[in-house]
Amino acid sequence: MTARAIPQPRTLLDTRDLDEARTRVGASYCPHELTVTRRPVEFHAVQTEALLGDVAVHQLSYGAAVEVEPTPLGNWVLVSTPLSGAMTIRSGRTERTLVAGDSVAIDSYRPFSLSWETGCRLQTIRLSRRLVDEAAAAAGVACGGTVRFGLGGPVTPVTARSWLSVVGLIRREVTERGEFTRSPLLTSQLTRLLAAALVGVYPVVDADEGGRPGSVLPRGLRKAMELVERQPESDLTVAALAACASLSPRALQEGFRRHLDMTPMEFVRSVRLARAHEALTQADPHSGTNVADIAHQWGFGNLGRFARDYQRRYGRLPSRTLRT
Repeated sequence: MTARAIPQPRTLLDTRDLDEARTRVGASYCPHELTVTRRPVEFHAVQTEALLGDVAVHQLSYGAAVEVEPTPLGNWVLVSTPLSGAMTIRSGRTERTLVAGDSVAIDSYRPFSLSWETGCRLQTIRLSRRLVDEAAAAAGVACGGTVRFGLGGPVTPVTARSWLSVVGLIRREVTERGEFTRSPLLTSQLTRLLAAALVGVYPVVDADEGGRPGSVLPRGLRKAMELVERQPESDLTVAALAACASLSPRALQEGFRRHLDMTPMEFVRSVRLARAHEALTQADPHSGTNVADIAHQWGFGNLGRFARDYQRRYGRLPSRTLRT
């Protein structure tokens, strides 16, 4: 009897080009800065993906040591585990180094940075924020409708083993095309199980009720950021964001500077730039759509500044993205 071949995860990225790696990995998670810190000749970014409903299982390596400076995730919640090597995550005044087998949950609103050691290979489970928020609400641990995680690992060794069991089941299903992948109902049930395990296993915190200052965004800032993410095409001003956050404009400005190291309007432009990037990658250049149309759609009136900002973040001109 011939052994059944096990399907392999899809390769999303295999490149030695830093700009391409930044753009392609950013499409999986969020816009970010990517810098090689040691032995650039060894830089070789490889990313694979296996999907199950709202859940993606990624493996990512850069070969060389790198620094990653992302924006907050926005639409995603990540659980990352080094499979080999080491990685350090920093958020506010909190820092934690992970080695093979350690894991960390990163919520949608946490500002953070990552230092990858040479040879680090990272497995990341990516869940939608909606899926995690629903699980947290059902478990009674959501505060204000959105769950936030500390940087610690699983709460107890027992819960850690439970998490690994669920993740192992997910990995087998997505790599072997198991029964859960063939039934939408079973897929939904399994992804909800994973989200429920996440909120039960990892430490949930609230900066407004005793969390470590600077490690998780205050509720007012989250509300303002949610408005921007939800309605980036709206006429968003500092006054409108401050009213949404129930803060004075000055307090809002200070909060953004302290926690995100940017102004509220810089955050608005960052989100709009990300949406413009999505539109450019999805547009058909033969349909007559051009860079100016998309830039104006997302509120960029100065095309020269738009092109400079776009190239600084994505490593290429917007016209090149539209053509590829």
